[in-house]
Amino acid sequence: MEKELLLAIGDDRAASYNLRFLKKTFTAFCDLKLTLFYVTPLKPSWEVDESKIVPRGSGFDEFVKHSKHKGEKALTDAKQWIQDVAGCSGENVRTKVVHSQKGTVRELIDEAHKGMYDALLLGRKGFSWFEDLFTNSVCHKMLWSDIDFPIWICKRPPDTPLQDVLLAMDGSKASLRMVDHAAHMLAEEEHTLTLFHVAQQGFESARSARIFDEGLAILDEHGIAEDRIELKMVTARNVVKAITKEVKEGHHTAVGVGKHGAHAQSSVQGIFPSSVTVNLMRQLEHTALWVSK
Repeated sequence: MEKELLLAIGDDRAASYNLRFLKKTFTAFCDLKLTLFYVTPLKPSWEVDESKIVPRGSGFDEFVKHSKHKGEKALTDAKQWIQDVAGCSGENVRTKVVHSQKGTVRELIDEAHKGMYDALLLGRKGFSWFEDLFTNSVCHKMLWSDIDFPIWICKRPPDTPLQDVLLAMDGSKASLRMVDHAAHMLAEEEHTLTLFHVAQQGFESARSARIFDEGLAILDEHGIAEDRIELKMVTARNVVKAITKEVKEGHHTAVGVGKHGAHAQSSVQGIFPSSVTVNLMRQLEHTALWVSK
């Protein structure tokens, strides 16, 4: 089945991590339909017409022209990489520059909804103490937004290729949607899919069995062969530490999680940066984070 992905492209090196991740992950990389999307960011120094949320002023036209040139160059470089490095014809690639009127995150969300893509891919640098004080990056804002499509946050690829995918399950509908998404995206690949559950002391067996049965049923619907499936349950108080420990030991290329987890009805899990998804985004060094809501 044809896969169509939206890739956020920017000016820095991290913006290319999503392309590099796809190339390492999909054997049929050239068959993927890709939209390379560049958003000209709003500048806080602009004078703003509040009724239309559109910057104005004598220097605006000149700025737009300069920004459009930067965006087109970034997209040209990305498409050139697809052709020269990945060896693709480029016929499945389209590019798009948008002059932001609502902010980068809102423009990305609107495009994701319009295009009905399988996922939105972002690139992300490593986490720093400075960012801990100002956690307003596009990736953070995206995780805090109320969205209904999968997000892939791609990190700097390691020198040694990673292969398999860890799917963290907690019994929530969001985590089941992530299993379904991963199975859809990787049905024609050879990655091992590990269903991973972090259990609480005293609730290991019965609950884990139910959770795994639900995940296995989804994988079976997508025709995932049994020899590509692994099950693993651990007992731990800290879910993030358990997942990151497993990632390091298993050399996984991606971790899939459901955004709201077992607290789907609580707004707390979707707002505060102590949530599992935000902490995983910060702590995963090379492994991509796949998030379903």
